[in-house]
Amino acid sequence: MNKKVSDFLAFVKKNRLVIYVLVGTALMMQICSKGALPPDRTTAPQTQDVTILEEPEPSTQEPEQVPRAPKTDYTSLLIMTVAILSFFVAKRYGWLDKLFPKIVIFKVDYFRQKSTGNLIVKVFLINKTKSSISFNNPKLAFYKGSKKREFIIKNIGGENYFPITLTPGTGHKFNIDAQKFYNNVEGLDTYKSIQMEVTSTTGKSYKSMKWPTWLTFRRM
Repeated sequence: MNKKVSDFLAFVKKNRLVIYVLVGTALMMQICSKGALPPDRTTAPQTQDVTILEEPEPSTQEPEQVPRAPKTDYTSLLIMTVAILSFFVAKRYGWLDKLFPKIVIFKVDYFRQKSTGNLIVKVFLINKTKSSISFNNPKLAFYKGSKKREFIIKNIGGENYFPITLTPGTGHKFNIDAQKFYNNVEGLDTYKSIQMEVTSTTGKSYKSMKWPTWLTFRRM
């Protein structure tokens, strides 16, 4: 029993972000459901001084019913509880891995170096699949409209790490100083957009989005 409790607590700690989202969604549903209720109508009688000339006929209309206070809505709480338990069971028995196959993560961030102001391209390459994958040397492409100039990165910080093989669950990160290309290649300063690309030895390509060199706010 203690093991089950510890497993559940570990699950809650590891997936607390997902649980927070589910709880927040349930609370929003609760608030919206209460906000959608019609406003209470006043039941205070209105009186007027009238002169009765004839005895009025008995009314056939039913008396207006006083609206009752809304009952507590447990639907959102039930949905939240079922969602959390379903997520826990799916995670426990590996159903999420089958539903969402693991992939290769290729992430590229752009920074300005504090000391020089140079544009630094920070690349993260992570193998989230279940098999080892080998990657060729990355490429850095510069764009000017439809024109493109591409360079193969062979030396990173004085080392040549590529081709590189990443086993399942491992990754590699490296930085590239894009300013060095602008300083050493004539006419490249008019190419204002850049893009990183890396290919596996099986021929599959991973590309970042084209990024304008002037759109960089972070520094490192």
